[in-house]
Amino acid sequence: MRGGETHDAMLIYLPDEKVMFMADVIMPYLGAPFAEEGDLQGLLDTIDVIVSRDPQHLLHGHEPLTRQFSSPLILSHLKTDLAWLRDQVITAIRRGDDRAAIHEANLIPPDLLANQPDAYEPYYILREHVIDRLYDQHVGYWEANLQGLSHPSRADRADLLVEYLGLSESQIVKAADRLAADGKYAMATQLIETAEPKFPNSEALKRAKRFAYLKLMEKNQNTDPFKFIIYSAKAGEQTPQINPKNVKEMRGAAR
Repeated sequence: MRGGETHDAMLIYLPDEKVMFMADVIMPYLGAPFAEEGDLQGLLDTIDVIVSRDPQHLLHGHEPLTRQFSSPLILSHLKTDLAWLRDQVITAIRRGDDRAAIHEANLIPPDLLANQPDAYEPYYILREHVIDRLYDQHVGYWEANLQGLSHPSRADRADLLVEYLGLSESQIVKAADRLAADGKYAMATQLIETAEPKFPNSEALKRAKRFAYLKLMEKNQNTDPFKFIIYSAKAGEQTPQINPKNVKEMRGAAR
């Protein structure tokens, strides 16, 4: 098949068992976030094939995907939802909207809330990355918000805050804490990352930075493993390997 993660994919169907092996056809990122991959139309075409076979069991390349994208019915709903989302995103791009404005529009397909309760979480998991991938594929290196026309460095942005606006270490920490208190953790980390070169030994900035990244880990722990990994690295937080003994104890308790 044409696939979704890349431009090719393979489905393995066992009709007697009504089982279809999916591999990574429907990886939420539509390709690795760090690579020029992803084929949304290929994913939609592949969903048509899956629905036409109507397997009873879908087995994906990762267990969380098997839980979330578990039936042809869910995939059928998602095809309608993602086709609608694509139209909305491309229209917004042609209108000149920047990526942040498209995300902030909170795009929800007309039938999702009324008729597709099984697709709520699968659509939510996919939506952000579909928008990002479509934006990347349809916008040049000069964007509507003028990003890309010039190339200020991290040092330039640090100079803007400290040398030109005259912000002190305590003022930046106070602003970061206020942003975090309002739930704007990504903005808090951006502010701190920008200011850090001017205050490389600031314990207050390090504390505010770690807190904001921990909150971003918390926010994404159940829906976005790539973000979780990156944020945990920025926070200096290691995720310990699951102890096999504890897994056995949990399974025993479940029985």
